[in-house]
Amino acid sequence: MKNAKKNKHLSFEDRCVIEEFLNFGYNFTKIANRLAKDRTTISRDIKKHRFLRSGWNCTNKPCCFENKPPYVCNGCKKFNHCTNVRYSYSHDVAYNEYKQTLIKQRAHLQITKEQIVSINDIIAPLMMHKKHSVNQVFIEHPEVLPFSKSTFYKYIDLGILNVKNLDLPRKVRFRVKKEYDYTRIKANVKIKVGRFYTDFKEYIEYNPTASIVEMDTVIGTSGGKGGKCFLTLLFRNFNLMLIYLLPYKQTKYVIEVFNSIKELIGIEEFKRLFEVILTDNGTEFSDPESIELDFNTGEKLVSLFYCDPNCSWQKGSIEKNHEFIRYILPKGSSFAGLTQDDCFLIASHINSVPRVSLNNASPFDSAILFLGEENLKKFKIKKIDNDDIDLSIRLLKK
Repeated sequence: MKNAKKNKHLSFEDRCVIEEFLNFGYNFTKIANRLAKDRTTISRDIKKHRFLRSGWNCTNKPCCFENKPPYVCNGCKKFNHCTNVRYSYSHDVAYNEYKQTLIKQRAHLQITKEQIVSINDIIAPLMMHKKHSVNQVFIEHPEVLPFSKSTFYKYIDLGILNVKNLDLPRKVRFRVKKEYDYTRIKANVKIKVGRFYTDFKEYIEYNPTASIVEMDTVIGTSGGKGGKCFLTLLFRNFNLMLIYLLPYKQTKYVIEVFNSIKELIGIEEFKRLFEVILTDNGTEFSDPESIELDFNTGEKLVSLFYCDPNCSWQKGSIEKNHEFIRYILPKGSSFAGLTQDDCFLIASHINSVPRVSLNNASPFDSAILFLGEENLKKFKIKKIDNDDIDLSIRLLKK
């Protein structure tokens, strides 16, 4: 029939309708029209799930409906008095058999020994040692993974692969809720006038195509030589992240980074790429005018806005990208021995990871048209081949 629903399993309600219509003597065509299915689907389900109903007066003679439609005796007027072999169709019996069949089929491993060896040889090292994600290996090696991601997770759970759940950081992660530190120094509220998150939303409403850059810091171990931290800048539309090493988490070092960027790419490019900057309320960002203004002419180049207190989700893209940094440098790692070249290397590997949000393209590929190859070279961001991407501490070993 023209309007039949293809590739759809019969539900419990569908089987209730089949039993009821059989009891009233309706043929397969009428039942199929009622369920918007093909009549062969109905007949196949009835023949597959019918069962023998015995009686004390049964003579074991075959019923005339055994090999012809409707294949069961549900609608037969002689059902209660017939002495032949009687077949019946029941919705609950049919549905339970269907569910048991699904369970058996899904429990059966659809993977060969050769495929397991290939996955352990090619995929496992990438995930265990270089911290590649499931999505990333599916993009890189589809020929080795001829099944769905959910099936891959199932094989990991069953323990038939060298990859374990502990090698999947997002699956085993447990985040303890942080308590707010009321003793920390707070930024001057006066500098936020005209720069609140509500002002940011209003600006974007009138400038929907504005380039938005999210800004944050990532700290190593605090105190002593471990005072070094990262200043991260992320182009929201492309998930491309720049990483700069700061000696300490202080305003003057943040200003130095922006002054160097202005000199590096020029004022006009700075205005185009960093039109809107969104950050949190950290004291290291307490001098917005030094970032917004041209240090030579005093002209306002960009607009800086602050998220609401304790609302890190308002710049969620950069918070999520910090996870990649933590794969390489887990919390508690010291940044003391790092150099700016290490930051360029980390950023290049992170920006080469394909993302589902970018239709499986990498931030590097997505941003190249907007930022331009020349600017990416100035930022020292390079494209890393998929199999060479390393998101583990091994990346920084000389």
